[in-house]
Formats: sequence, structure tokens, C-alpha cells
Amino acid sequence: MLLLDSEALSAVAHGPAARRDRVRALISVMRKRELPVCIVAAVLAEVIRGRREDAAVFAGLRRERVQVLAVDARAGVRAGQLLGRIRAGSELAIDAFSVAVADLAGGAIIATVDVSDLRRLASRARAVVVAGIG
Repeated sequence: MLLLDSEALSAVAHGPAARRDRVRALISVMRKRELPVCIVAAVLAEVIRGRREDAAVFAGLRRERVQVLAVDARAGVRAGQLLGRIRAGSELAIDAFSVAVADLAGGAIIATVDVSDLRRLASRARAVVVAGIG
């Protein structure tokens, strides 16, 4: 599974061409392997603002056939555990949700610009790889 963080999702929607192309290349590889491309629902809170520009985000989700994964209590607990293990606060909560969902799914690749924070969280998970798109 490929999980897109907010920067990867924004790149697909309206990002710089080079970043958009890197994300689309990752998506293409996953499609060829018949693996899902997803975001964690909490990521939407980082990119949706109730403005006209939101349409590009939703269009990118549809165009790239990105699945939106719900965050449940199990993922919330795991995200909190990850934050505790790296001694981080709620400022990394959405990143922690992405790593938690990936961990609970048995592993995933997370596409991000924010490599350092996600790698810190992923170091406490199993089979979660962070792919920089910066």
C-alpha cells in the first residue's frame, strides 16, 4: 500500500510539477503491482479549507483513484503510542495516524516531504517505509 501524506496529496492536486511527477511515478508503480493507493482520512484536515481550491484536491483523489481510509479507535490508540515512544506532542498527530494505519495494515510506503518526522514515527512501527518526494 502507498499512503500519501498531505504534501503528497497536495502535489497530486496542484503541486509543483517535479513533485507531482514524483508522486505520480510512485502511484504508477503501485498500480502496476496492483497495490492500493490511499490517504488516511485525518490528512484531509490538513488540505481542505472550505474554499474553491478544495475542488482540485477532490479531483486529484478521483483521478488517481485514491482510497480514503477511516481512522478508528485502534488507529487512534496506536498513533498515541507512537507519539509517546518518540516523545512527541499532538503537532505530529496526523503523521502518527498515517504511520499507525500503515503499521496496523502490516506495512506501507508513505510518500511525504516531511521525511524526518515520519521516519522518527516509522522507526517504532513494522514494515513502514518513508519515501521522500521533496
